[in-house]
Amino acid sequence: MDKVYIYFGLGEPVNLNDHDFQILDLLFSKANFYSNIIVKKVYLGLFNVLFRTETSVYSTWLPKLKDTRVKVKAIPREVENISCGMLYSYLISRCGECYVLSNRDFRLRILNRLSDENRIKSIVTEDLQNIALTEDGKVFNIEINERALLKPLMMPMPIKEVACGKEHVLLLSNVGTIFSYGSGSRGQLGHGSIENQENPMLIEALEGLEIKAISAGGWHSAAISSYGDLYMWGWNESGQLGLPCNKLQRDKRPLEEIETICCLPKIIELGNEVAKEVGCGSRHTAVLTENNHLWTWGWNDYGQLGHRKYPLTDKPEQIPLPDSFHPVKLQAKYWSTLIIGHKKNCSKT
Repeated sequence: MDKVYIYFGLGEPVNLNDHDFQILDLLFSKANFYSNIIVKKVYLGLFNVLFRTETSVYSTWLPKLKDTRVKVKAIPREVENISCGMLYSYLISRCGECYVLSNRDFRLRILNRLSDENRIKSIVTEDLQNIALTEDGKVFNIEINERALLKPLMMPMPIKEVACGKEHVLLLSNVGTIFSYGSGSRGQLGHGSIENQENPMLIEALEGLEIKAISAGGWHSAAISSYGDLYMWGWNESGQLGLPCNKLQRDKRPLEEIETICCLPKIIELGNEVAKEVGCGSRHTAVLTENNHLWTWGWNDYGQLGHRKYPLTDKPEQIPLPDSFHPVKLQAKYWSTLIIGHKKNCSKT
C-alpha cells in the first residue's frame, strides 16, 4: 500500500492557502526523475531529505526536490532506519550495523560496532547532539572526530525514546518518566531554571504522569501524557510553545502574561482534542490528534505551519488537510514539517 507524504517548509514555493500541497509521494513516484523509485520511508534534514527504497538510500536537496538526487553508494547492508542531522546523517542496517553519512560530500563510514547484546535500534541527531539507543534501552553519545566513537551514558532505567534539540536532550524511560540534560539557557530542560545540566536529570514536574511521546525543538520541548494532554516548555520567542509571546502580545497583554521563557511544563489546549503525535522544529510545533486533525504554531517564515497567513503565531491552529488524506504520523525538524499517511480508500498503514 502506497504511503502519502505531505510536506510544509523549505522547497519550491507552493500556495498552501489553496490546498496546493507539496505531496512528496507524487514527486517521487510520478515525476520523471523518480519514475522507477518506490519510496518506503522519508526522513527530514536541514536542507535535504533522505528517502529509503527497498534496496537503496537517496538524498535530495529541499529547494530542488523535483530534479536533484544523489544515490548514497557503498551501503553493504539493507538499511532499516535513518536519522538526518545538520552535518551528518546516520543509517542503521537491518543487522544492527550503523553508518555515518556526510551531508556535504556523501562520504560513508561505519561506527564502531557494539556487541550483539547492545544492538542499535535508532539514532537521534540534531546540530550538536547525536544519541544512539539500543534495543535493550541503553544510551550512547556519538562523537565524530577522525573516527566515529560511541560512549555510554549511564541511566537508572532503560530508555525507550530519545529526542534531541540544538543543545539539549530528552530521554523517555520505559516507565514513562522523562530525563533531560544539556543547555538550559531557555528553560528547555524543564527543571524550573535556566541552568545547564551535565548529566540526565528527572523532570520532577511531570513525575506521576505516564508520558507516551516526546519531542525536542531548537530550544523548546514537548511531551504527551497517556491521557493525551500536551505539555510544553522552553523558549517561546516565536510562539512555539503555544503561549503568549512578546513579538505578538506586547501591545495587547500585561507583561506578566507574556512568556518568553517557560522553565516548567505547561498544558497546551488544542480545542479539547486529544494529542497523539508531536513534532518540534527549530521554532515551530506540530501535533496530530486522535481525531486525525493537524495543529501547528510558532515560526512560519518558510510555510512550515501549513499556511501563509502570517510569519508566526502563538495560537495553535488547526490546518485543513485534503479530504482524501488520512494522516498517521508526523515529523517536524528544523524548518520543515512532514505528515505521513495514506489515501482514505486504502487500508491503514
